[in-house]
Amino acid sequence: MMDPPHINWIVSDVQHFSTEQQFDLVVVAEVLYYLDGSAEVRAAVRNLARMLAPGGQLVFGSAHDANCRRWGHIAGAETVIAILQEELVEIDRLRCVGQSLNEDCLLACFRNAASPSCGPTYQR
Repeated sequence: MMDPPHINWIVSDVQHFSTEQQFDLVVVAEVLYYLDGSAEVRAAVRNLARMLAPGGQLVFGSAHDANCRRWGHIAGAETVIAILQEELVEIDRLRCVGQSLNEDCLLACFRNAASPSCGPTYQR
């Protein structure tokens, strides 16, 4: 099956990918907790937000902080979502629960704060 001609798939290192191109959709799942510290997470988030087109969305997924710390990582979903909220507007969040503690995660959708509204604003 061929991809539609208006879709470009890019798989890249979240810390080193840089382009002037802007994207309608950026997906970052189960990756940011591998970075070495909060400064690196913030830098990666700023870079991703810069590449998000007006009206575009960023979808983020990760295991919860408690699981990530248990695995030896600096942070998980809650910490990274707070950092994403510094750059983008959260519009939706979903908790995913599997059959084990390791399968408990959060998915969140964000949009560029300067973008026109593209969905409901997430209410806490």
